[in-house]
Amino acid sequence: MRAGVVLGAVLALSGSVFTAGQATAAGSCSTRTPSSTPGGVVVRVVCSGPTAFIDGYGNDSTDANREALLLRQFQVTVGPTCSGTSSRVDTGGYSLRMTCSSPTNFITAYGTTLSDAAAEARLLETSAPNRACTHTFVDRVSGGYEVDGHCTSPTIFFSGVGSTVTGAAVNARLAAGLG
Repeated sequence: MRAGVVLGAVLALSGSVFTAGQATAAGSCSTRTPSSTPGGVVVRVVCSGPTAFIDGYGNDSTDANREALLLRQFQVTVGPTCSGTSSRVDTGGYSLRMTCSSPTNFITAYGTTLSDAAAEARLLETSAPNRACTHTFVDRVSGGYEVDGHCTSPTIFFSGVGSTVTGAAVNARLAAGLG
């Protein structure tokens, strides 16, 4: 009996490995010199196969480069090309604007730090790429902050509170059912 279970597991794993082996590899990316933006830096990656120009935002060049490369992974595996477009100082922290194409989506996300806002923008899109989810509002409330947002297809409204803007943003995203 044990040999049958082990053989079945090996066959199942072999099928998974074979299927994953058929994926198309993405072209390489090169990184441009970081530039300053409110709250940190922006790093552009220029990629081939498929061609993409993706701006990542973060507190520092490490975080910004990582966000750009994570957006590139999303483009290659799911399809939409997303790129940060601007950052600004906002209530309790920072906001980040990101644009995605195919389908088009304009995302705003909030965070205590710019890296947190960039991660939230990416997660709003990658958790539901066909839903067009965005944060719409951040405000101080008793004990911390509140972040509100909405998604389309179907339309839902969500909000979250937390002792920090990032905590409220994460809770808002989770309230929308976006992991």
